[in-house]
Amino acid sequence: MSYFTAQDEALHMAVSRDGHHFTPVNGGAPLLRSSVGTGALRDPFIGFGPDGMFHLLATDGWASPAILHAVSADLSTWSSPELMPVMTAVPGAHNAWAPEFFYVPDRQCYQLIWSSAVDPGDTDGDRDWQNTGQDHRIWGCVTTDFRSYSPAGLFFDPGFSVIDATVVHDGGRFVMAFKDERGVNELTTGHKHIKITAFTSLGGPFEPTNGPVSPAPVEGPALFRRDGEWVLIFDHFLEGRYGAVSSRDGLSWAPAGVVVPQGARHASVLTLPPSSPLRFQFEE
Repeated sequence: MSYFTAQDEALHMAVSRDGHHFTPVNGGAPLLRSSVGTGALRDPFIGFGPDGMFHLLATDGWASPAILHAVSADLSTWSSPELMPVMTAVPGAHNAWAPEFFYVPDRQCYQLIWSSAVDPGDTDGDRDWQNTGQDHRIWGCVTTDFRSYSPAGLFFDPGFSVIDATVVHDGGRFVMAFKDERGVNELTTGHKHIKITAFTSLGGPFEPTNGPVSPAPVEGPALFRRDGEWVLIFDHFLEGRYGAVSSRDGLSWAPAGVVVPQGARHASVLTLPPSSPLRFQFEE
């Protein structure tokens, strides 16, 4: 599990043998900080790259049109973060949040996705990101080597504000969870919950959405397999806690249990194969 905290916007990690209880590593201290861009490292996501290395993507602050990228062979020692200017060429792009990536087998490429608010008519940049909702869509680009990238383009636009998309490969299709970002940041809000859709090829079409599958308000969904079922975890960001639901068919979801490190924000989960020598090297 990779995550950040409100008190320390850096890469923190935790491990679990069962997908139920995640224990912090490194004594809870961060394994990587950013020294570029805004200096923040939020919403960390880790996946396997084409070079057999672990690739980290993360948010570079509230109002940065670039995202962070770093590489590691062992999840412990990381390269210095670099900025990937994914939205700097898009007129009116104000941010690039919660970047992730997934492999597309039939095209032998990696699809990057993130959330951006684009308003070419607004140039003042004075936005209350933490308290006032913005009009986001899911954007993306494609790479084969994490060195060169296609131009950024719209990836998912359901006609309303959405953020925090996460995608997993499931048989012959891709399943995507995302946050319906409409509503306000209050416990009694409408929307601000997680929905699910699916697609078989890049660009869609997307299946009708299922959900909400979570309570509200939550954000930062992550999907992983546990005990033969899907588990979806999410951040109750106004309450300082985590929640989860699980499903065996991807259609019907029920409350599930998960224990994450105290203060964890917007976590992502990477499942290591049983043969991996790194599987539990961090456990104390």
